[in-house]
Amino acid sequence: MKKILLSVGSLFFVGALFAGATGAYLNQTQSSTGNTFATGVIDLKVDNESYVTDNSGELVFSPTTSWELSDLAGKLFFNFLDLKPGDLGEDTISLHVNNNDAWVCMKVSLTATPENGIVEPEAAVDSSTGANQGELQKVLKFAFWADDGDNVYEKGEKIFKEGLVKNIFKGQWWTIADSRDSIWQPHSGGYHFDSQGWHDEDDDYYNKNHNNDKSNPLRGNSTAYIGKAWCFGSFEPDPVNQDGVGKTGTGVGDSTNGPLVRGTGFTCDGEPVGNKYQSDGIRVDVAFQAVQSRDNKSFTCTKGYTRDDHDDDDDYDR
Repeated sequence: MKKILLSVGSLFFVGALFAGATGAYLNQTQSSTGNTFATGVIDLKVDNESYVTDNSGELVFSPTTSWELSDLAGKLFFNFLDLKPGDLGEDTISLHVNNNDAWVCMKVSLTATPENGIVEPEAAVDSSTGANQGELQKVLKFAFWADDGDNVYEKGEKIFKEGLVKNIFKGQWWTIADSRDSIWQPHSGGYHFDSQGWHDEDDDYYNKNHNNDKSNPLRGNSTAYIGKAWCFGSFEPDPVNQDGVGKTGTGVGDSTNGPLVRGTGFTCDGEPVGNKYQSDGIRVDVAFQAVQSRDNKSFTCTKGYTRDDHDDDDDYDR
C-alpha cells in the first residue's frame, strides 16, 4: 500500500516537474512576422458627361466628349467645330480618388486663338488677319459650379468661376478643395460630397465634425462633381428647383432628371453675336491636380505645400 502511495507520490512529483519545465501555463510568446512598409497611392480619375446644342437647335447628349473613368489621356472636354450663335453646352465632371484623402485643384489654360482665315462677312467687320488673332475668346462664356451629379444648375448650388474665356482661362490653379476653401463646403456656399462628405441641411454654416476655419479634402473612395456650362452669346444663370436626387442614369444621356428633362439651368441668346467671330476658334488645356492631404495640412492650390507643414504663425506662407 505504501509503495503504491509512494508510487502515486512519485507520479505526482514527476508531473510537477514536467509542468515547471515547459512553463506552458505561466508564460506566453507573441510573434510579429512580415513587417512591411509600402507607400500609399494618390490616384485621381475623371469622367465626363456632356451635352451640346445640335444642328436642329436641340440639346443632345454628346458621346464624343463624354467618357467613363479615365486619367484624361486622349480625352477632350470640348471638341466642337461648328458653333452657331446661341449654342449652349453643359458637362458634369466627376472626380474620384482612391482610399487616400486628397486636396484637388483645377487649371484651364487658353493655348491658342486661331483666326482660321477670314470669310467675306467677317472681313467687313474684322481687320485682324494673323493666324492666332481670332476673337472667339472675347465672346464665348463659361460657368463652373459645385454640382450634385445631375448635370443641371439648381437653386442652392454655387458657381465658383464664370466669365469670358479671355478672362478666366489664364492657366492658374483654381481651388476645388484645399486647406482654406472647398467648392462643396458651406463657408464657400457649396453643396456636398457624394460619399463620406457632409450636407449643411439646416443651413447654419456649421459642421459639427469639422473645424470651419479650414476645409475638408476630397475623401478617399468618394465621388464629387463639377458642373460646367458654356454659351456662344448672351449667357445667364436660370437655376431650376433643387430636386435633391443627384445623379441618375449611367452617364450616356439616360438620366431621368438631367438637362434633357429639366434643362441646364442656363439661358443662351445668340442674337448679340455678329459676323466678327465667324471661323474663329480657341484651344484649351484642362488639368487636375490631386495632393495627399495627410501631412499637408496647409496646402493651398495657389501656393502649393510647405516642407514644414506646422505653420506656427498661421500665415500659410511657403
